[in-house]
Order: sequence, then structure tokens, then C-alpha cells
Amino acid sequence: MREEKLSYKESLVLALAHNPRKTNYDEQTARMLLNMSAAAYGNLQQTCLNGIHSSPYTVLSPLKGRCDGWLDTCAGYIAASDVDKHLIIVFRGSMTWLQIAFQGAEYFTPVEFYGMGNVNHYFADGVEVLWPSIQQVLRNPMYSNYTVTFTGHSLGGALAAVATARTVAEGLRPGHQLTVYTFGEPRVGNVDFAKTFDRLIPNSYRVVFGKDIVPHLPFCKKKWEIFGPYPKSMSVGSSYVECVGEPRGEDATCSNRHNLWFYFLHISQLFLHNHFVYDHRHYFDIEVPEFGKEGCPIG
Repeated sequence: MREEKLSYKESLVLALAHNPRKTNYDEQTARMLLNMSAAAYGNLQQTCLNGIHSSPYTVLSPLKGRCDGWLDTCAGYIAASDVDKHLIIVFRGSMTWLQIAFQGAEYFTPVEFYGMGNVNHYFADGVEVLWPSIQQVLRNPMYSNYTVTFTGHSLGGALAAVATARTVAEGLRPGHQLTVYTFGEPRVGNVDFAKTFDRLIPNSYRVVFGKDIVPHLPFCKKKWEIFGPYPKSMSVGSSYVECVGEPRGEDATCSNRHNLWFYFLHISQLFLHNHFVYDHRHYFDIEVPEFGKEGCPIG
């Protein structure tokens, strides 16, 4: 069949033909950033970068710090391209079930964040411990004219969102110079934070796959920021939905239709088939943590 002979770029054009554009979301960029997010789970970031980018990107700085009372760490890295004049700040996802439990517990003690609204205490603390290394790069005159992208998977996506907001709040970059792509990102803050974030950082995309449960945690009835789902598949050429309907930030026709009752009524799948967890760990046809630990083997 003809589809079997399409190149990646041709397939992407074909996919876009079936998905009229409503935003500036770019799937090729998303795939590249997902690979970079996967790299944060391992110790082979430069190996991953060498295989991902057509332009040379170099790891400038590792990010790591203790972010709770049980020795769990938040981590990531900063990469730069002098050719593209671009920084990419990447955050790693959770490493243990205990770390996930701490994130859930901190939902009940939100903190006010730079007058933007309230955010999950754990996410704010995670950015706080990594911030010295981040702001050192952002304040460096050498990179003053570099645009910046923040990205991450799972917890890493939440940290990316909070770090982006802090970057704007501290005047390190205007929002229009920042881009955010997250994958399987949990809900970060309250409705005030979501609205402020959306207003200040327009180029933000929260990518959701299928029945991934994490973007719907914590369960709530409030509006939060969201981009949209790939309903069934993330292979090249798969269809996706740009969720810009109402309620703004929680489009009821998109992945948010899988609400608390959906997961409760299908809880057996969580244990018998593991669909919700599987979809969280698999984006763009790769098992995110393992792919990064193996050095991002392409092809």
C-alpha cells in the first residue's frame, strides 16, 4: 500500500490533512521532545541528543535535587544549541511509587505561587530545589537571546509547567519566548493558576494518550489546563484532537470525558489489563522510561 512507503514528513502532512489546525502544535517537535523527556530517566542524555537532533545539542547542566523527606529526587537536564540559539530544559518523571504517593498527598496542601494561583506543594518544591541550576543558565548573558522550551513526562511535565511559570514570574523570559510540551502531565494548580498560565504562556501543549489516567489526577470538578489526546494510537500518521472547546482547559469532548466515574467503573482494567498505566508509560510508540535508559535507540 502507498501508506507503507510514506516518509515520516509525508505521513505527518497526511495526518495534518485529517486534523485541521486549531493551534500551533507541531507533532514532529512533540516527538523529538518526548525522546528528550525519556532521556531524563537514564544517564545517556548526550547519546540521546546525538541521535535525535539534526542540529547539535549539548548537555549544559544536569539537574538533580532531593524533593521530599524520603530521599526521592527530582531531576532533569538542560541542553543547548548554539546553531538554533535555543535552550531545552527537561524534567524527569517519578521514579518510585512512594514518590507518586507523596505527590498525591501534597495536593491537599497547595501553595500560592507568585500571585498566579495555587499549585501542588510537591511540584513547587521540586522546582525550588532545581531552580539554582536553571536560573544560572537563564541569567547567563551568553544565552540571553536564546528561546527556551520546557518539557517532561509525568511528574516531569508538572515540573516543566511550574518552572515555565516561575521563569515568567521572575522576569527571566517573556512568555512569548517560551514553549511548553508535556506528556502525561498531572494537574498542576487551581483554576486561577490555569487561567494565568494560559494567558502568559500561549505556546503550551499538554499531550495526552488514550486512557492515560495521570492527566486526570487529582480528580476534580474544576477547570485545569489541558491540550488534547491521541485517542487510540500514537503511530506516525495517527489522528489526534486539539482540545480548545468548553469548558476552557477541560474540554468535555476530549480526554476529560474519562472522568472520576469512568475510572471508578473501569477500575478492574487498572489491575487486569493495566490500560490506564500502559497508556501513561507509552507515548509515540515507545516505553518512555526504558527508551531513555537505553540511550534512545532510534530505528
